[in-house]
Parts: sequence; C-alpha cells; structure tokens
Amino acid sequence: MNTEVVDYTHFDGHTYRFSSTSKKENESKYLCNKYRLAGDTALWGTRRQSMSTGGTTPGEKCPGSLIVKHEFGMSGGDHPYIKVEHKCVDNREVTSAVARGVKDYRPQLERISPNIEHGNFLSRKVIEEVLREFKNAEKNDKNLWQNITGGNTVRKWIPDMYDNNVKRVALKVIVEKALKGYITIVQGRYPTLKYFKVGALKSLPGAKSQYVGHGGRLHSDYPQSVEELEPRFRPVSIIVGLNSFNFTWLNDRTSRESEIRKMTVYPGEMIMFTNHCLHAGGENSTNEEQTRLFAYLASDESHFPSGEVTTWDWQRGDNNPLISKPSSNANTAIVRRPGTNQIRLISGRVASVGGVPDRG
Repeated sequence: MNTEVVDYTHFDGHTYRFSSTSKKENESKYLCNKYRLAGDTALWGTRRQSMSTGGTTPGEKCPGSLIVKHEFGMSGGDHPYIKVEHKCVDNREVTSAVARGVKDYRPQLERISPNIEHGNFLSRKVIEEVLREFKNAEKNDKNLWQNITGGNTVRKWIPDMYDNNVKRVALKVIVEKALKGYITIVQGRYPTLKYFKVGALKSLPGAKSQYVGHGGRLHSDYPQSVEELEPRFRPVSIIVGLNSFNFTWLNDRTSRESEIRKMTVYPGEMIMFTNHCLHAGGENSTNEEQTRLFAYLASDESHFPSGEVTTWDWQRGDNNPLISKPSSNANTAIVRRPGTNQIRLISGRVASVGGVPDRG
C-alpha cells in the first residue's frame, strides 16, 4: 500500500483549505483559497486581500474544488482530481507550464475484459447486431470506409462519422451506444476526460501490420504537445474488438526493437492506452475482415487527433536499435462547425507527415 503523505492544501500550483471527508465515499474535499480582488477582475488573492479596500464583503470566491479518493485502486494510494475547474487561473495553462518533468504513473496500456453479464458491454448478440449495422451502412454508402495510414488499401477507417451525413450520424449513435460501458470505465478512472469521440477500424484479410506499412515504425495518436499537460489532463485511447484483432506495441520508450510486443484482443475486450504507448495495428492473417471500435477521450476537445499520426524513428547503428524520437509531427488543426460542438477531420485520409522509408 502507498503510504506517502501529501499536503493537499498546496497541490498542483493551487492553495486549498480542507472542507470535509465522506466516510461513505472514502474521499476528502478541498476548496480553493482564492478570491477575486476588488477593482481588478484579472487578479486573485486571499480572502483578506479581496477586502483590502475597506469593504466588508469578500470578492468572488473561486469555485475550484479538489477531490481526493483514498485507498484507490490496487496501489491503495490517494487519487486526487479536480471536480470543479478553477476560475482563478486556467488550469490547462498552468499545468502545461509546470508539468514538464512531472512523472506520469498511469499505466501506458491496459487490457480489460469486462463482465459481459453485467453492465453495458458487448455480448455476442450485441456484437452481431453492430456488425450487421455496419454491413447495412456499407451497402448504402460506398465511400463509408477510407484507407488509413500504414495500411495501403487493406486497412480502413471511417474518417467522418461526425459530419452531417444522416446515415453516418446514425452509425455514430450505434457506436457510441456500443462503447458506453467501456467509456464509463475510463471516465471512472480518469474523471477529467469529459469529452470523447468515437470511430471504427477494419483490416481486410491478409492485411500486413501498420508497423510494416509505416516502414518499420511505431506511432502515437496525439500531438506531442499533450505530454506537456499535467498527467490527469492527458488523453487516452481505447479500442474494443467486434472481431479478434492483433495489436503491436512497445513497453516503454527506453526499449529496443527486439522488445516489441504483440497481443490478440478478443471480441468484447478493450485495450486502453496513453499517448506514451507507441503502437501499431497488427496483421490480419485470417480470411475474415476484422472490425473494431475505438474512442479518443480527452479533457479538452482541442486535444483530439486531427486525422494524422506521429511516427517514431529508431536509433540506427546496430542490429537492435533503441527507440529514438518522432520522425514526423502531426498537423493538429481541426475544423469546428459553427454553433455546434462537432468537429470534423481536416482530411479524409489519416496520414503521417513526411516520407517513410520502405523497410519491408
């Protein structure tokens, strides 16, 4: 059990005062100590400072609140998270500055086999229904599936499930419903990841892995700027199998090429991974299509990938090189639809930036 004592009255660049402890929820609540200073709406200070002009009423109180769950998870340690965002400062601006060098203790990849009998998860019957909906959608929309990076013409995805095409919006609703239980698992673990965006992937029979398609390179999904955020704000990806599929990843960023790992994910199972996880879709050596659902979960919509990935180089010079650095930077721009919270990818095809040498 983790016995480290943390002073939560001074945490993550904010000062708090203890408010209460709930034995039922096994958590403590802390409230931000900042008040808006009179006469200057841009500055915040203590309660006394907000009354320094002689008034008897303190300034506006910052609503920021910190919840600390005790004996959380297998480690048995505390799990602090912001329940109500601060007004006294933009958290994302602060954490992007202070989080350089902050250690990310989250597992970079987890495989989760939920209890299908209880909860909103994918049973065999539901999987068959969802696959049938995809088949019907394909018949009515010949351009539904598009080529994906590192897949030539045998790895596909649906790039614009969030446009105003009525048929694709209907499919999006089906995918969101299918993923609801899995997204709940992630948001229960990481409450700051309030936003999500769903999609689907498909590998045709005989498809080689994305690792081969990218010229012997793994990739990460999000722009590297998200790794400057405080860890609890960093996005997470999930993939859930409708059919069995193969997945390739690197255990950490100090590993060698010979340490690349592979797994088979079975129908109804989920893999959840952070941007620290360098990965690639595995090969499809069967005679059947392999379809899976995915979702991006983020603390801010601007963190969603723009439709491109970042591939990573190896340190060449020996037969078993270490992972090195990004070989290409993704274009992170997105197009927002005025008056809505929908976003659309810049281009229909996901593609890494820059050329990738062919390594077979």
